[in-house]
Amino acid sequence: MSAVSTYAEALFEAAREREELEATLDNLKEFLDALKESDELRLFFYGTQIPENQKRRAINGLTEGMTSSVTNFLKVLTDNDRTEILYEVVLRYEGLVKESLGRVEVGITTAVELSEEELDKVKDRLGSILDGKEVTLKTHVDPELVGGAIFRFAGRQIDGSVRGQLTSLRETMHERGAV
Repeated sequence: MSAVSTYAEALFEAAREREELEATLDNLKEFLDALKESDELRLFFYGTQIPENQKRRAINGLTEGMTSSVTNFLKVLTDNDRTEILYEVVLRYEGLVKESLGRVEVGITTAVELSEEELDKVKDRLGSILDGKEVTLKTHVDPELVGGAIFRFAGRQIDGSVRGQLTSLRETMHERGAV
């Protein structure tokens, strides 16, 4: 198991025990945003010049009002000199939270922008296909698809586009020597 998965799963278990899964995720995203916006904070958090005990005290102040899971997690990363994996751990943690809450994010690429009504129908259909999970759509438009849609979720891709079907047909014809 990778270090990212190990840390993310440990954080997940700690936050779940404290019943603060979503609050912890929100706080972590807030902390990442603060890191993006402040060169000084990035230098402090990722740098090695500041003694560990000072960093731990500063983390207490920086995370005031956040869940104890966030505060403890950031201290553990600092103590173990693993701050460089923070972003990846947060992404993995987010996936674990969504999975545990029965949510799935689906990327959908279509040739034209879909109406709200059409998007609702797609979400309902995908929800039933995915065992009643709550579906969140991330939409993209690619006019070169001609028609249909491409769906991406859980590391998989389903290409139901006209372009994809034509490509598949062309490959099948080449395999059979029909072209």
